[in-house]
Amino acid sequence: MFKYQRIMVPLDGSELAERALAPAITIAQAMDASLVLFRAVPLMAELTGSDQTDIEKAGGTETDYLRSVLGQAASVGVEGCTQLSIWQPAAEAIIACAKESEADLIVMSSHGRSGRSRWVFGSVAEKVLRRAPCHVMVIRAQAETDPFTRQRILVPLDGSPLAEKALPPAVSLAAATDAELLLLRVIESGKAAIARVDRKVLYGNIEIRGREKAEPYLQNVRDSLAEHYSSVKMAVVAGPVAETIVDYAEEPQAGLIVMSSHGRSGLSRWLYGSIAEKVLHGAGCATLVIPMKNRASASPTISK
Repeated sequence: MFKYQRIMVPLDGSELAERALAPAITIAQAMDASLVLFRAVPLMAELTGSDQTDIEKAGGTETDYLRSVLGQAASVGVEGCTQLSIWQPAAEAIIACAKESEADLIVMSSHGRSGRSRWVFGSVAEKVLRRAPCHVMVIRAQAETDPFTRQRILVPLDGSPLAEKALPPAVSLAAATDAELLLLRVIESGKAAIARVDRKVLYGNIEIRGREKAEPYLQNVRDSLAEHYSSVKMAVVAGPVAETIVDYAEEPQAGLIVMSSHGRSGLSRWLYGSIAEKVLHGAGCATLVIPMKNRASASPTISK
């Protein structure tokens, strides 16, 4: 079964950024993974012109902070290491550290120090999501509970092998946290679809046809997962894709959405900047994004 081995948690010393620690530790405990606690300290105005001693002092303070946090993780049986960057901007430093440490998951808050003024989604977190070499879990600042407390994990699928890349980590996380797995297939309403297709479609019921294809597909996915995990539910809902995913996540109170950054036809469908980005901006719960590393190497994992 799929497992994460090295989990990176970027921190900035704020309570908001530290909200990523609990889910990261939960995953590390369940999968016997290690943590990489990272702190990026860009040279601020007060350090410009400082001598080497001042810079080393600042680095020493931040290192002590990371070691203190690591000690908390060690107290519950999770091992790890710390890394510090003083020279690079936060997003670039996080991406560089993820590559250097060979992290396969980054867990980070969508906001950090001073709330929206620091790690606003659209700044550090968004830059990391666009360029990260691994999976990225974004913990929403407004979420009231740990993503695994609700014990429901939502996986939106569009019928493509690329979208199905979200299944292995989702199943493993569900099994590790005893969560219910919710498979969702969104079919666009007839009104939306007619606007983009030939007039001949007017003579058919698009929504019914969509359900006739979507329901067997989800059942096949569910059957294929039965060997690994049995607590799986499925749903087919009509509506705008991103908005429907966000709304559906709220109805059963899912704690986590796991989705690929690309879906059907690769870049032409679930391009980050479209469906995945809208879900990340709109969802009230945590979101785990699975990037497409190499489209050419993608192969079907579930028979349609």
